[in-house]
Amino acid sequence: MNAAFALAGKDLRVTWRSPLFAVISILVPVAFTLLYAIVIHVSTTATIAVADDDGTPESAAFISVMEGMRNSDGDYYEILTTDPVDAVEMYEHRDVGALLTIPAGFADAVESGNKPAVTLALVNINSDGTKNQHLRLEEALRQFQQGLVATGDDRLAISETTVFERDIPVTLYLGSALIVFAALYAGMVNVGVGIAREWEERTAKALVLSPASRTSLIAGKWAAGAVTSAITIAVTLLGISWILGFPLSQLGWRSVGVLALVWVYGAALGTLLGVGLRKSLPLVPIAVIIAVAHFLVSGYESYIRGFAHGGAAEVLWASTQWIPLAPLFDILRFEVAALPQPETALYGVLGSLLLAGTVVALAAWRLTRALRFTQGQ
Repeated sequence: MNAAFALAGKDLRVTWRSPLFAVISILVPVAFTLLYAIVIHVSTTATIAVADDDGTPESAAFISVMEGMRNSDGDYYEILTTDPVDAVEMYEHRDVGALLTIPAGFADAVESGNKPAVTLALVNINSDGTKNQHLRLEEALRQFQQGLVATGDDRLAISETTVFERDIPVTLYLGSALIVFAALYAGMVNVGVGIAREWEERTAKALVLSPASRTSLIAGKWAAGAVTSAITIAVTLLGISWILGFPLSQLGWRSVGVLALVWVYGAALGTLLGVGLRKSLPLVPIAVIIAVAHFLVSGYESYIRGFAHGGAAEVLWASTQWIPLAPLFDILRFEVAALPQPETALYGVLGSLLLAGTVVALAAWRLTRALRFTQGQ
């Protein structure tokens, strides 16, 4: 145990003097958060200019319906103006991507029982954004017509049955996955670099031949990596809270347990990478690839589901049902969203522990193999 503490102290002093890789382990999760925050902003609230050429209480009521539409992530629309001249100018100068025109005679059509019509002009640079505008406008017209006394019974009735009590806001869905990603990445990089550094500084042979056991060596590396990883995860939490408005106060003991377990799995992968590669520079990009792959496959399962209609995407989506780490993302996500825990939680915990233990055993075996083939050290 003394050897483990001594090794951890030495690694922390080295990290303090040369913090490059520790800084990288912090910057990557934060940069990843910033990237996805931009995506979320585009997909939640859409700006629009409304040219209200009708100027009647009926057209104002329709605009009010649009202003009141929202989901768990925020408002559907941010209406920048309702003045016809300003709206057209904003659209022509590309200050807004969508222009909705409520034509004169809108109120007359409503009073006469005809279907009210509006015109939507779009800068259709993104097909997903175009689809969102179409769907939201159709919903606005449907809600407006439902509010009319003369409309009578609805011709269309929708009955929904959901699995969960309520939707999980995309900020919680994505933010939870990013936090788990940070724990996984920090474990891999901080532990892996600490081990690879022993070969780069030509001190690996002395360590392996020392009386200390392999367990002490790995424990020392993990202890030092845990300290730097705690800083990485803390900075990531603050960044996600600031950028996405993620409610950190709703992280409970289950979330802490998930982060610890994912970190252990990441540290196991980092140990294997450090022993196998013995160089820090190639280890970092490989760790990024592995962490992003876990994030997309296990943490973003619902997005893969949208493409799972045959071919490799369907096979990949089906495989997420068997990957132990996937339920861990949901455990943290459901706790923050105050939803009942997933039925696969126990499978995720036990499976991830077994997976981490297997990787650590493989790394220990690889470390023993390195004793036989010292490669110049």
